[in-house]
Amino acid sequence: MDALRSSRFRHALLYGLLVASGLGVCGCAASPENSAAANATPVVQVQSRPTALDPLMARAKEAPSDHVMTMELEFAVRNQAQLDQLMAQIEDPHSPRYQQWVTPEEMHTRFGETQAEFDAVASWLQSQGLTITDKSFGTNEDFIRFTGTVAKVDQAFQVHIMEPQFELYVPKEAPVIPAQYNGVIGRINGLDNVGFMSSGTN
Repeated sequence: MDALRSSRFRHALLYGLLVASGLGVCGCAASPENSAAANATPVVQVQSRPTALDPLMARAKEAPSDHVMTMELEFAVRNQAQLDQLMAQIEDPHSPRYQQWVTPEEMHTRFGETQAEFDAVASWLQSQGLTITDKSFGTNEDFIRFTGTVAKVDQAFQVHIMEPQFELYVPKEAPVIPAQYNGVIGRINGLDNVGFMSSGTN
C-alpha cells in the first residue's frame, strides 16, 4: 500500500503541475513489448519491473500465495501527440489558443479511455478473481482500485511476486496484460513496495 501511495504521489505531482497550466492528464502509457502468454493469449508488457532489490533476488522466496495485495490500475493517454501539441499551444503566448483552458471533462473525452474500454478492463480484472474496491471514470485521473491474493496477481499479470526480504515484495518478471488493452491500461501500481524499503536495506 505504501508503494501505491508513492506512485500516486509522483503522478499527483505531475498532475498538479499541469493543472497549474489549466490541464490534466489521464495516465501514463508504457512502451509495451509483445510476448505470448502461457495460454497462447497475446499479451503485452505494461511496465518495467523495479530492479533495486535484484542483488537479493537469488535468495528471494515466493511471497505467500494468500497474502492480499492492494493495487490501482491507471489508464493510458490516447492521442499523446495531439495532447502534447495542445499543451504547447496553450502555453505559447504567440498561439491563438494561448491560455484557452480545457476542462477536465473535455480532456477526458479527447484523450481518455471510452466507457466501453473502462468497463471491459473492469470485467477482465474481475474475471481474474480480483476484487474491485473503488473506481472513477470521466475525470483526469481515472482509476480502478482492486485487491487480490498473490496467487491471483501472479496469474493475472503473469508474474511471480517474490519476497527478497521480510514484507518486501517485488515481481520477478515485468507484468503483462492482454494485448487488447494495449494503449488502454497505462500502469498497475502496487505490484511492489520497493519504493518504501528502508534506506539501510542491503
